[in-house]
Amino acid sequence: MSSRWSVYALILAAGFLTLTAFSCNPYGAAGVSGDDVVATVGDTKITFADWMRQMDLLRVFSPQPIDPDNAEQAREVLQSLEDQDVVLAALRQANYTDPKFDEAMQKELIQADLQLKQIKDKLKKDEATVNRLEKNYKDSYTKMLLSQHFAASQVDKVVVTEKEIRDRYALIELEAKKQGQQVPPYNDKVKQQIKLRLQADKLLTQFQGNTKIDQKEEVIQKYLGSLSPSQQALEGSGPAPSAAPAASAK
Repeated sequence: MSSRWSVYALILAAGFLTLTAFSCNPYGAAGVSGDDVVATVGDTKITFADWMRQMDLLRVFSPQPIDPDNAEQAREVLQSLEDQDVVLAALRQANYTDPKFDEAMQKELIQADLQLKQIKDKLKKDEATVNRLEKNYKDSYTKMLLSQHFAASQVDKVVVTEKEIRDRYALIELEAKKQGQQVPPYNDKVKQQIKLRLQADKLLTQFQGNTKIDQKEEVIQKYLGSLSPSQQALEGSGPAPSAAPAASAK
């Protein structure tokens, strides 16, 4: 799971969610419908529409911009949905409740409504994203907040040793050196960042347990291939259709 920690760490900051499928495909990806299954997590199915609506939500609510035409980022968003289902399954198994959560959630939803209104004017090139979210985002956003809250409540319980932190820093430093880059010196701030990443990694592994995650690569590649004009050209299929507007959400 180490390759996924960067995605899962975002759960602690922003949360991820399981979404309701669209009855149609508003994204224009050739050969893929909204009901097509792109992954399963245990017995839970993730559809193409779930994946695309997650993309919409992260473009609007994530502090880190999501480029819907970037195949690597699109796959990371799918992985975030898989991780989200793992977290929610652990939450249900733990029968987790928090009386303060409902009150906090209502405040967050009010804030989200205000945020959508404030940014709508900035999304003239991508009004469809906001229009889709305005219709039915609140249930999904509630799951996002619940996942965030539960993950954050559990992460401090994960034990990480000084050796594990230094070993991870050494790996980061080695990879950066290969790419001709430098990393910040090992200090308290860097140590804390690496610790959180390791805790998130271990927590997700703990939550997942024996749950099988199965990606439907054929369906996924139909969509990801539509994001790459160079791949389309090599395959001789002509210019790629625009699966989603490229404008930034912010």
